[in-house]
Amino acid sequence: MFDDVFLGRPNPMWHPFTSVPPLGPREVLARAKGAYVYTESGHKLFDAVSSWWCQSLGHCHPRLLRAFTDQAQIMDQVVVAPHTHRPALELGEKLLQITGKQFSRVFYSDNGSTAVETALKMALQFHKLKGQPQRKTFVAMERGYHGDTLGAVSVSHVGEFHDSLPFEPRVLRAKAPYCYRCPENLTFPSCEVACLNSAETFFAEKGHEVAALIVEPLVLGAAGMISYPNAYLEKLVRLARKHGALVIFDEVFTGLGRVGPLFAYHELDRALWPDLLCLSKGLTSGFLPFAATLATQEIYEPFVGGPARAFFHGHTFTANPTACRVALEVLKIFDEEKVLEGNQKLIQLMAEQKPRFEKLAHVGEVRHRGLVWALEMVNDKTTKSVPSPANGPGWRIASRAWADGVWFRPLHQMIYLTPPFCSTAEDLSQAFNVLLSALQKETQWDK
Repeated sequence: MFDDVFLGRPNPMWHPFTSVPPLGPREVLARAKGAYVYTESGHKLFDAVSSWWCQSLGHCHPRLLRAFTDQAQIMDQVVVAPHTHRPALELGEKLLQITGKQFSRVFYSDNGSTAVETALKMALQFHKLKGQPQRKTFVAMERGYHGDTLGAVSVSHVGEFHDSLPFEPRVLRAKAPYCYRCPENLTFPSCEVACLNSAETFFAEKGHEVAALIVEPLVLGAAGMISYPNAYLEKLVRLARKHGALVIFDEVFTGLGRVGPLFAYHELDRALWPDLLCLSKGLTSGFLPFAATLATQEIYEPFVGGPARAFFHGHTFTANPTACRVALEVLKIFDEEKVLEGNQKLIQLMAEQKPRFEKLAHVGEVRHRGLVWALEMVNDKTTKSVPSPANGPGWRIASRAWADGVWFRPLHQMIYLTPPFCSTAEDLSQAFNVLLSALQKETQWDK
């Protein structure tokens, strides 16, 4: 029987995404500051994964602490049906401004999954109110990930996470733009994005039944930080628009500077910008659970006209004043401290690391976009065969790195870095050195 004990007493927690017994290191975390986390034993760790990608400005940022404390003394939690408060108003105004004036309304919720659930329900009710109740199908992407509530899971499909779930939602899955393991055995750009041929056929036959397309723009996070061509996304969005489907961009991970620009969709022509946008994680820099779903005026208008048209959806902590105040402070920091400009040095440093790792015998591909960097481990570069279990080498490598002061988590056969934006060049260089050393010590690639 697994002896699950922390600090000399039984552990009451049921841990997320954790096998029993767990793989990799496990300690009691005591405190965090900036880009570092400290354990009860005094172990100092560089948080190379930004604590599941949300600690963009670093842990315990002093300006966020002040914003939280100031607001908590004024108003902590209130119901906002149909009321509002100054932090919600000011944050909403700022979000509408920085997103390029594409949207007109903001619906607040608690986390990435709820932001996605909100968008899915908005899309379904929008079409019903517009007299097209048959539009109940969603188009999503193989290997896409949108959260862990049932609605969000229904439009996700990362095999390791979702194959065991006992339901079949009404979702078409477009083939993933996984160029390293192309589903058509072709090469980009000569492939002309042939992986979307099946989606074209589906839209031609049943496009009138599609409520919305939902995608993670430009990088598939939980699938293994798969950076894919803009051309794939552009073609898929055009397909959806051609057949009257709405477009939902899940920027819970990619938004707020993680892939370079403030939002991933800013890399696209304005005509291809989304109708609904989901944000969380970096919105409060991980300080508080919080999310926002932004909608265009076209989406909002059918909901106007009395009780029969109301959007009957909400969360107890919708527009929590302290979370709104912290999120607003995050956006002020981006402006005043020129965060995106400062990130460029880190982005360049990450790009320069690729050759060191690409030459390793068991590294199949190195992927990099913005402040997202990942390598895929293989048994053999020619066959691209995956270790079994896929995350076996990853956990051993992560354990060695933990001992050397760097916190990684493997994703399937991938090791990735999504560092806090407050990381120094020295922090990041050391993390790559530790990772390289840990990879070079690994010998059991097929176990």
